[in-house]
Amino acid sequence: MPRSFSAAPRRETLAYQNQSLSYTLVFRSRRTIGFAVRPDGSVHISAPAGTSPEWVAQQVLKKADWILKHQETFASRPAPTPTRHFEAGSTHYYQGRAYQLRFAEARRPTVTLAGDELLMATPAPLTPAQAEALLHAWYARQAGPLFAESLLRVWPRFAEFNLTRPILSVRQMRTRWGSCTPSAARIRLSPELVHARPECLDYVLLHECCHLLVGDHSKAFYDLQTRLLPDWERWKAELNALPK
Repeated sequence: MPRSFSAAPRRETLAYQNQSLSYTLVFRSRRTIGFAVRPDGSVHISAPAGTSPEWVAQQVLKKADWILKHQETFASRPAPTPTRHFEAGSTHYYQGRAYQLRFAEARRPTVTLAGDELLMATPAPLTPAQAEALLHAWYARQAGPLFAESLLRVWPRFAEFNLTRPILSVRQMRTRWGSCTPSAARIRLSPELVHARPECLDYVLLHECCHLLVGDHSKAFYDLQTRLLPDWERWKAELNALPK
């Protein structure tokens, strides 16, 4: 087996559409060029040994839109939140309000809100993993009705566009609050949104509804979003800062 080759990484920067596009370049024993955008937004390029930095730069420019799109996706993902705990007395959020988790005994597993407590009743004591699963299932059941109520609040803002009313669905997503398929008028929302205040949920749903008109995150998209919800940045910041 031939010995593999790998040169020391080098930093490169290109100008693209009036902005700087930086990347880490390393030459390796490979036949094709590889592109990777990491969650922190950094760009890493692996190029075949023997090719030139100038040739690599040309390939990067060809992939620039793809790179910027992935950087934007990572930049818009929910901010990291404190680790959740599932022991008695731990704090959990529902529609922006904090509740203390309390356990009780019951013949059937139930989750209910009682004053400032989130009461989890089960026939036998739960492990933290079991408590987490039961609580997540409860959140998911609440999500559908809450999302439907949000659409009733948000959709009148789109009356001027004569759009098909979107179909909503609940889907667990690791890096997004929601997604939209304009061609099918379908919007998917994360059940994690039930932790936030209704205003934050409305912001996410309005954001996805705007994609029914503008598919990307261009200036036209943000102009539309700002016209329909002028204070959207406030709700985005609150949503991303909320402990789950």
